[in-house]
Amino acid sequence: MFDLFRSSILLLTFCAAQTLVAQIPIAQARDLTIGTTVTVRGIVTNGSELGGIRYMQDGTGGIAVFPGTGSTSGFSPTRGTDISVTGPLKLFNGLLEIDPVQSFTVHATNVPLPAAQTITPAGMGETTESELVRINACVFANAGSTFTSGTTSFTSNGLPGNIFLRTGHPLVGNTIPAGIVDIIGLVSQFSTATPPIGGYQLLPRTAPDLIASNSITILGEVLQSSIVPTGFTLDWNTNIAGSARVRYGLTPAMSSLASPTAISTSHSAQVSGLLPARAYYAQAYSVQGADTAWAPVQLYSTASADAGSVRVYFNKPVDENVAIGPVAIDLGSAMDDTLKAYMDRAESTLDIAVYNTTSSLLVNAANDARSRGVQVRWIAEASNSNSALQNLSASIPLLYRTNSTGSGMHNKFVIVDADGGPAAHILTGSANFTNSGLFLDPNNLVVVNDMALARAYRMEFEEMWGSSGTLPNLGNSRFGGDKTNNTPHLFNVGGTLVQSWFSPSDGTTARIVDALQSADERIEFALFVLTSSTLTEALIDMHAEPGVVVRGMVEEEDMSMWTFDALLEGGVDVRTDGATNSLHHKYAIVDRGAPDSDPMVVTGSHNWSFNAENNNDENTLIIHSATIADQFHQEWNARWTTAVSVPELGATQSPVQLWPNPSNTVLNIALESMAGNAELYVVDASGRIVHSERVPAAVHVLDVQSLSPGAYSVVVVRNGERYSRTFLRMP
Repeated sequence: MFDLFRSSILLLTFCAAQTLVAQIPIAQARDLTIGTTVTVRGIVTNGSELGGIRYMQDGTGGIAVFPGTGSTSGFSPTRGTDISVTGPLKLFNGLLEIDPVQSFTVHATNVPLPAAQTITPAGMGETTESELVRINACVFANAGSTFTSGTTSFTSNGLPGNIFLRTGHPLVGNTIPAGIVDIIGLVSQFSTATPPIGGYQLLPRTAPDLIASNSITILGEVLQSSIVPTGFTLDWNTNIAGSARVRYGLTPAMSSLASPTAISTSHSAQVSGLLPARAYYAQAYSVQGADTAWAPVQLYSTASADAGSVRVYFNKPVDENVAIGPVAIDLGSAMDDTLKAYMDRAESTLDIAVYNTTSSLLVNAANDARSRGVQVRWIAEASNSNSALQNLSASIPLLYRTNSTGSGMHNKFVIVDADGGPAAHILTGSANFTNSGLFLDPNNLVVVNDMALARAYRMEFEEMWGSSGTLPNLGNSRFGGDKTNNTPHLFNVGGTLVQSWFSPSDGTTARIVDALQSADERIEFALFVLTSSTLTEALIDMHAEPGVVVRGMVEEEDMSMWTFDALLEGGVDVRTDGATNSLHHKYAIVDRGAPDSDPMVVTGSHNWSFNAENNNDENTLIIHSATIADQFHQEWNARWTTAVSVPELGATQSPVQLWPNPSNTVLNIALESMAGNAELYVVDASGRIVHSERVPAAVHVLDVQSLSPGAYSVVVVRNGERYSRTFLRMP
């Protein structure tokens, strides 16, 4: 994998700097433009054994810090130092660094290091770069000889990897271990290709990072399969042979035990005799002699007793001509009526978590349900318009999220009769309960008839609500980063596998990456927002895979010029939606028309952005269904036929010229060889449009004094062609 996203930024900004004053999470800093000055705080995970460079990590990610030319003196923290560092972002042979160090503050020393996450060699990449990891069951190719400086190769369960030792590293001259070892180290990158391609390597620090693997260890995730109303199967692997068991129960005590399996390194344990549509705590473990390897405790759901279904609807025309199976349903102006019809079915409970609501029809549906004796609970976001909720019945408790960062409580779901057996439904998708969400902007509605999934959604609702009762418990209510990963994630809905993920507790972006990386033939996407470098890189990487075609649309008003240009440079056919209203979808279709390749759809409320992953309350479904993938493709193709292709021309070909550059007063913009008027946009380093106007094809004078210092792009669009030039607003 190569970081084409940051490479394109580097070319576009000419390493121009933008200063950020506030301290931000490391993951957010990693998404910013090369040259941006950032302040981050984390725990230093190495010392002088790797030279002058230091790697630091917080709860969101890791980053390298190099005290290069121009750095303040005295930067040589020891392992376990809690430190804040300020400096510009730099790309050195693919490795993202803060270089030089402009300032730093030591908060504490001898702080416990973050736990090393267990990965495979294939897990070394941008998502784990500069983080402390552990790769189990490794075998060195030249075991028994001695370590030298440079690269030493190994394999782990058949997957290749490399460690790298600098000259003078404490392991140089030591004997390379024979047999199986677990390796702890830092994920780094070194590639002299342009743009940087691959080159990911593991940096062990000292001899204790090579652990003789005489004990039994569980490798990778425990996977759930064969989900039925009375049980399920858990599958996992270990580094050496052992027996396997599962302890489980309806509470964390997990007092029941599944029958032991035969001695093996590949384990499959059946858990049976369970209740339908229930979430069970379960923990897999393997035993070899006196050693026991424990997997994490997780929640797993049984299937519902009643076979459920998944239905999808759209509020804009679909292209029936490309249908393979059943034709997708275009509700037109009836999306609100459809939502109301399902809400009108509620007999016992109705739980609603929707970002914003201006629809009186849907508020009245909730009021009518309450009048019928239904328990109704409503959660909304406090920072935006919820004008219709002023008419919500006083007998319906209403909870606002008030501690919002990003979009805040951005969910869009309704739970109907969670305990109602065949009456249980989840209503979700991309639409808010507003005029634009229901009628104007392209959106989707997903209706899942399944009690197991409805109960899982209720668990998420009640984590925000703070109680299982009628009234919220404000002292126990959790939003955003305070939430935990406390719901099951895999469901058998009438034979259709459905994954459910909530943000920011469940690592949703990684699950979307997994879905994209499963593609064998095609990926099609329609997105309101694409600012996540991780997901941008995943699309580019999959397009580079032989036989895989990646195409999609991004809403023009909210698109990031950086990610858009990176996709174009990576060869992805990406377009703007070309419609007057906003493309509000958040979906991707994987391998539609290839039934043997596990076709699936990713959809929900989760925009492909930093805030959706790290700050907002979001819900996402990954639906494994050839039929659903085909119906989403019918919607996608209808949008695609009107999407606007915007080819990017390089600066040497561009008819757009800027001067003076840098500037702190005015910027002259010459639109050479362009006839007629054009649309002009000024875009900041985060991809936000900060100025737009229609201009004639002549020299235009732009006043930039109101802009904050930093790097910007001037984007000119005319007749479907887009030209981008970068300038620097000086203080």
